[in-house]
Amino acid sequence: MKSIHTVGMNLMALLYVAQKLYPDRIAFQDDTDYISYCDLYLQSQHLADQLYHYYDIQQHQKIAIIAYNHLPFVHSLFALSVLGADIYLLNAEISIAQFQCLNEQHQFKWVIHDTEIDYVPSEKSIRIDHYSLMSISSLLAEKHCPLNQKRKARHFSKIIVLTSGSTGHFKSAERSSKVGNFLIPFYQLLTQLHLYRYQTIYIATPIYHGFGMATLCMAVILGATGYLKKKFTAHEVCDLLEKHQIEVVTLVPLMLSRMLRYNEYKLRSLQCIITGGATIAEPLVTETLRKLGNILFNLYGTSEAGICMIATPSDLIQFPKTIGKPIPRLQAKIVKDEQIMTQGIGELYIKCAWSIQSQHWIKTGDLASQDKNGYYYLQGRVDDMIVSGGENLYPFSLEQILLEHPLILEAVVIWVSDNEFGQRLVAFIVVETDQILPEEELYCWLKNKIARYQTPKKIIITNEIPITIIGKPDKKKLLQLLS
Repeated sequence: MKSIHTVGMNLMALLYVAQKLYPDRIAFQDDTDYISYCDLYLQSQHLADQLYHYYDIQQHQKIAIIAYNHLPFVHSLFALSVLGADIYLLNAEISIAQFQCLNEQHQFKWVIHDTEIDYVPSEKSIRIDHYSLMSISSLLAEKHCPLNQKRKARHFSKIIVLTSGSTGHFKSAERSSKVGNFLIPFYQLLTQLHLYRYQTIYIATPIYHGFGMATLCMAVILGATGYLKKKFTAHEVCDLLEKHQIEVVTLVPLMLSRMLRYNEYKLRSLQCIITGGATIAEPLVTETLRKLGNILFNLYGTSEAGICMIATPSDLIQFPKTIGKPIPRLQAKIVKDEQIMTQGIGELYIKCAWSIQSQHWIKTGDLASQDKNGYYYLQGRVDDMIVSGGENLYPFSLEQILLEHPLILEAVVIWVSDNEFGQRLVAFIVVETDQILPEEELYCWLKNKIARYQTPKKIIITNEIPITIIGKPDKKKLLQLLS
């Protein structure tokens, strides 16, 4: 109650509590520095004062952040929240054209951005760092506080996740920063994942992504030390986990796969692995449980509602492909042709009290199915469907079948235009090191597992699947490999 009275009902209220309970504990550590909870709180308040004075940032102004994971990003997030600004989190790898489209649509007042992002108009630019111009770093370093009047506590600022996936299309999801909206999902994480036992967590996904943002809030609520890296590389992350004996990691499945492949022994400190943001393949689930023990949790969530379903290790032992069951007070249903499905595949709808659209069903865009035990399974994306020779096809289905092959480590399937069939599938695969998998042999293996119209036009063996900063396959770059 004192935190809300002092700083308002926003993200800063979480930090206020953490710095009272754990003032000297390291809050976050990035590639170059670290900071305690007490200093993070004081510096974020100081930054809020500076932003208020120099840039006149007011309640409900639209402020965008385009940055990778680092401490100034975290400072900016808390400072804008306590000012009551509406914070737009943009993918750090969007193109100039994509940014211009977003800027025109939302009319951002200011854009806080990393130095290498050079397309922001100067009249809206607040740089994270600069050798001569005013920046977030220089404002944090400035000791003088120029305020003539005290800022008022602001309530209910918004956080809007604006991520661009591999298709380039944006998904916008508004999230209120009311502390109460975090309590139900957070309680489920505490009770099902036992997160209260741990004090170190590596946030692999970008903060601007819904999964990364949720993990940051979770770390602050727990008073844990959150580790940040600007970009993910398997060998650097494995070294980080081993050096600091990190207990919890949140990541997408492809990151986990590459870490296991690089050095499973460097992951021995982990007590809880949380995957989400993409479908996890059955072989990866089985391998993780076998090599690291029953510490894998698979979460399903949406940008609009946050965490929706949790699959525990015991769930995954029985049903390796499941995303679990809906958490308490969240409703889910599967719909096809406007009819609720009890069997088969349809679009997943969810509804919960802590979503902005709490009174309405939310279409997730994900295809799913449900078994007789109440467990849900992802089956791809609605907008991934193609029509090949008159047949409806989903790349996801072929990906899952390819991953069943004992020599295939990674598989991504995309579609291309085809003069004869309209659209065809193309598969990119990574095979086990020092193994040879002839294309003819793979086609022969597939013949007994898929329908004829599912047969890929090409199968391309590559050393590595390119990934986005979020950790998902970069389909734009895969398409470039074909040209």
